[in-house]
Amino acid sequence: MISVEDALDALDLSRAEPGTGLLRALFGRFNARVPFETASKIERDAAVTDAEEKARRPELFWREHLESGTGGTCFARVAAFQAVLDGLGFSSRRILGRVEGDFDHAALLVDIAGRPWICDVGFPLPELLPAEPGEVETALGAVRLSQTPRGMRIDLGGVPEGPRQLELFFEEVSEADFAGRWRLTFRPGARFLSTVVLRLQHENRVVSFAGGEVRVDDLHSRLTVPLVAERAGRLSEIFGVDAGLLGRAFARAGDPRPPGLDARLTAYLETGHDAARAFSAIADPEGYRALLAGVADVSDPEATSGGWTIRLSAPSAGPPSAGELEERVTPDVPRRVLRVERRAGTTRAEAFFQAKRINGRTYLLRGVRLSGTREDLLRNDTLRGRLAGALAVDLLAWARTLSRTG
Repeated sequence: MISVEDALDALDLSRAEPGTGLLRALFGRFNARVPFETASKIERDAAVTDAEEKARRPELFWREHLESGTGGTCFARVAAFQAVLDGLGFSSRRILGRVEGDFDHAALLVDIAGRPWICDVGFPLPELLPAEPGEVETALGAVRLSQTPRGMRIDLGGVPEGPRQLELFFEEVSEADFAGRWRLTFRPGARFLSTVVLRLQHENRVVSFAGGEVRVDDLHSRLTVPLVAERAGRLSEIFGVDAGLLGRAFARAGDPRPPGLDARLTAYLETGHDAARAFSAIADPEGYRALLAGVADVSDPEATSGGWTIRLSAPSAGPPSAGELEERVTPDVPRRVLRVERRAGTTRAEAFFQAKRINGRTYLLRGVRLSGTREDLLRNDTLRGRLAGALAVDLLAWARTLSRTG
């Protein structure tokens, strides 16, 4: 048996009567303090040969979390969280679902005063959700729930990258069926045995790692920071998982280098306009000049091979001056990307605008490549927020341009 008191101590919570308030607190603290991570699964798979014994059941899950800061993946997280709920007197049952394929996901339905709640610590979802059709606003974006023949489809708002849709099946799941599905996650070549992934979900942001990069997602932006050296130690500082365990997992699953050595920051804005039309509104010199109107004094565009150059200066009452900044703009029409190289003296900065169709929705993107890895932004949310806010202003200007052109 697990010690519920030890688990509550790890979550910095006290016992209380079962109810939505306690369940919300448990859900939030669990996702913020117990990482979704694959390192412990990779380690367990290598250490245990008997397929029946590979699963990290609740007693082992919580003991290793207290000792090494580990968490786990979907099935292990659901079983461990349910064990705490059972110890506190909640009524819950396990359910299965679909992220990429049927029955590759698990979650919990928790009954409180006759009302079922979706408590998905396996994905995890950004909020505790009522098990009924509707839309719930969360700090990480709107969550839309719709009925399906098997249960509930869930569509996620926020940063539209990675899986943004899943389905939960409300049919009763036997202990044997749950265990069998869990065993399948240890089959050779299974996704979470072949790569080291980590994730913590805080109230207003998600911090994750994959492919040599740390990402920070909030409601409207994504920061991507490459980790170049001392990866296991740095990840241990960020996610609280033992560095030795992470190092062994990298040794077994591989430790790919990040695709680049500079950090990137991208802001997103959903729009009701067609992506092709949204891009065409800024994809020529006059459209781009109109986008910058009111932000800076803009010189007449000068044609270049593949694009144009403009000069920007601080707004003034008179005509544009020679300008303090130069922007070289190159449209990539097939991808609906406008690449912008800004020059100030010997300084260069790369940025882009893009209109993109993602999961059936149209988004405006404004991104910039920062100089260096910028790991300081992982510690400084205020500065990250200011930089993202500046990009968001450009997106609002783009949206304003679209509304004026009808």
